[in-house]
Amino acid sequence: MRSPSTTGGVGRLNGRMAPRAARSRVVVALDARESRAQSPRAADLALVTFIHRLLEEATAHVGLERLLASIVQGAAHLCGARMAAISLLREDRQELEVVSVYGAPGAIHGTRLPVAVTFNGTVVTSGRALRCGDVRRLRDSARAAIARRNDVRGLCIVPLHGPEGAIGTLAAAKKVRWQCTGDEEIVLKLLAHVASVAVQLGRPRAAAPPLRGLAGKERAIARLLIADKTHKEIAEVTGLSVRTVGHYVERLKLRCGVSTMHGLVGSLLLGAS
Repeated sequence: MRSPSTTGGVGRLNGRMAPRAARSRVVVALDARESRAQSPRAADLALVTFIHRLLEEATAHVGLERLLASIVQGAAHLCGARMAAISLLREDRQELEVVSVYGAPGAIHGTRLPVAVTFNGTVVTSGRALRCGDVRRLRDSARAAIARRNDVRGLCIVPLHGPEGAIGTLAAAKKVRWQCTGDEEIVLKLLAHVASVAVQLGRPRAAAPPLRGLAGKERAIARLLIADKTHKEIAEVTGLSVRTVGHYVERLKLRCGVSTMHGLVGSLLLGAS
């Protein structure tokens, strides 16, 4: 299979050679596209196997950068596209940032795309896939002007969905007119789902406030500690023994990840604010 002109190619991840086992899996899955006419069932099985392995790697917390590189490479080859890229919505929700790209000439990684005036932004806003066979037909569109500057003509963009809406996009593009088929769109959506899982698992989770999730005696003791009460005073209020209060306090220290009473009170104050 002839690879598009890229800085990587089959078996490379961000310009570096992938491990032999990983290369063989990717090549088998990507070459399945060529054998579809002869053996549709075998080609579909290879595709499912490829996506299943990507999901396994995502849930195993394999490096996010490497996994996204495999996804965009797979998207480009499976759709016969020149370029594929994953962009993620920034915190301000006004821009998308290109975080992984395959087959693009020049430095596109890190490029920011305004949500208001780009095809990717349209997909994020609507939460639906977008297919355009020839952006040159949209001569009066600012979106088309951006696509022309990047030497893109035919494209298909699908959203990466999160729990509260779209969190980014997966785009595949060609230099020539391209009527993306329904099968190709399904492939992109499957890969976008894997990318979404990987991104959400790879993002750091904000620590829950210490008082959230506390109930009963634990919550009462936490509030009394914030009020600067001693173990003896807490025991009198709660009807517990001083030793039992001490056990509760030690569990609270473990929960908050601190080792001193001063650190515990500070964490509880932050959680109560």
